[in-house]
Amino acid sequence: MKKVTVEAPASSANLGPGFDAFALALDRPRDRVSLSSEPAQRLSVEVENAGELRTPTSVARNAAGAVCLAMARDFRIAGTRIGLEIAKGVPIGVGMGSSGASAAAAAFAMNERFGLRLSGDGMIFYAGVGERAASGAAHYDNVAASVLGGFAVVSVAERPCAISYGPPPGLVLVLVTPVLDLPERKTEYTRSVLPRTVELKKMVSNVASASMVVSGFARGDIAMIGRGMMGDVVVEEARKRLIPGYESVRRHAVAAGAAGVCISGAGPSMLALLDGSSQDPRAVMDNMVAGFGEEGVESDGFVTRVGAGAARV
Repeated sequence: MKKVTVEAPASSANLGPGFDAFALALDRPRDRVSLSSEPAQRLSVEVENAGELRTPTSVARNAAGAVCLAMARDFRIAGTRIGLEIAKGVPIGVGMGSSGASAAAAAFAMNERFGLRLSGDGMIFYAGVGERAASGAAHYDNVAASVLGGFAVVSVAERPCAISYGPPPGLVLVLVTPVLDLPERKTEYTRSVLPRTVELKKMVSNVASASMVVSGFARGDIAMIGRGMMGDVVVEEARKRLIPGYESVRRHAVAAGAAGVCISGAGPSMLALLDGSSQDPRAVMDNMVAGFGEEGVESDGFVTRVGAGAARV
């Protein structure tokens, strides 16, 4: 039996105006996937959980399992039993790309174990298969960040094409998650509230704000990134009513020194970023928690940085 163990990071998608195109890899938390293989009469993929957070053991519904099955079939890996042990560190359903982290780790592990020589874009494509199995759609923004690390920008034609930027020195991230009753298949629900059409004026505004985010990462300008990420007038405008305390949290975070604040992925977590060399991330976190508290909502948070992508451990 041969075994490969890979870790992949959580991610925070969209960054305001970059809906389905932007995502940040988080230094923590991370998912760990251990993949073993041995000869067998036929191809099979088996999934088991390690740790407290549980994922479906049905291969068709498990993000990592679906990735392995698709890659094994496409690359004609026959007569092999593939075993997966998933130790989830990324919380499920709170806007941190939980299924994407597992899917990215599985794609990386398959590439390593069977010497498939896939590019980053190739692994992102297969990780998207796992995202589709787990959440109903291939969220390439999340998996791009989990595969590549850093600030990922992804475009999708027939297949995803992604680029990653390293973070500016001093960039610190704060994630705060409110305790809310969430619907089943939360991501699908939060997408259902989005507008079907967008006014030209709003589209232009979002393009400008998204360009500001990319320019900020290219120039290493934290203030520019923050201004851009707070300029979404389409997606967050529709989703903010789903998060009690949204406006209060934004106001409190900025007052404490955050350069920018937005919904993390589909929420309900909120992401703030700041220059840790001049601002106190703990103060930003405490103020965000207080913002939720003003609306009678309990919350908890943590401080992290932009993380590296999937890697063998």
